[in-house]
Amino acid sequence: MDTTYTMETRDGRRMLGAGELSLLLGVSRPRVKELAAQAWFPAPAVRLNRGEVWKMADIAQMAAQTGRKLDYPALAADLAARRERHRANPILRGLI
Repeated sequence: MDTTYTMETRDGRRMLGAGELSLLLGVSRPRVKELAAQAWFPAPAVRLNRGEVWKMADIAQMAAQTGRKLDYPALAADLAARRERHRANPILRGLI
């Protein structure tokens, strides 16, 4: 599994928000919310005001157990596009 498609915390944990998770699972954000309510879906690592955040390892384990395919290229393309938008914006340039 190539894990370069996730966001990494300072201590090395890779994390996904609902937007990234929707791309990885190939579903809409509302569907992520529906899936997250299922007993078999991993619990979020953190609940923030802006939404839940999951550990990539938990999502990968769930996918392996359920046979669900993860779309790493879709997530990688989205993250690359975000990085490029940040590079192009002088205000955000220092944040990446």
